[in-house]
Amino acid sequence: MILAVDTSRRTAVAVVDEAGTPIAEAANDDPRAHAEAIGPLLATVLDGLDRAALIGVAYGVGPGPFTGLRVGIAAARAVAGALGLPVLPVASHDAVALQHLESGGEPEFLVVADAKRHEVYASRYAGLDQDGLPQRTAPPSVGRGDALPPLHRVTADVSAVVLGRIAARRLALGRPADGPEPLYLRAPDVTLAAPKRVGA
Repeated sequence: MILAVDTSRRTAVAVVDEAGTPIAEAANDDPRAHAEAIGPLLATVLDGLDRAALIGVAYGVGPGPFTGLRVGIAAARAVAGALGLPVLPVASHDAVALQHLESGGEPEFLVVADAKRHEVYASRYAGLDQDGLPQRTAPPSVGRGDALPPLHRVTADVSAVVLGRIAARRLALGRPADGPEPLYLRAPDVTLAAPKRVGA
């Protein structure tokens, strides 16, 4: 089984089997309650499960807001560390793309997220690859929405079940996970001040 966590918008948690079939799932739709929601949601999906049967912990790397992503990623890494499991990072937009394609959506499209300041974070896709996973045709990027190509746009909450299905499929095929670094919609506006130099 794989535990999957995503906090790129709402807080979503699920457990799927090695084929990606959902075993348990729970979510909180408040985009500002990640820290409060993540613990109870994890407890809900793990209740009664044989934790020794878990083989990995998948988490969404975004794009998403700085604070929300940090909560989900930290929680996923903490569970993985406590249980001695590998982490399986997945781009959150890939889960949105797979759900769109599996529901019969247009084969070429953009997954977009509001990046504020009149900009969007967009990932471009073109159908499924030979393994049934969504094909990204351009690196995710931030920019003005009116500068994007005229393709169908998909905006949706991430399903932790679909995120877990991607991780399970990659694991079964021996395909690498995505990079572990979060894809923040924007860097935090608050930065640490440079240390003051003290003269001799």
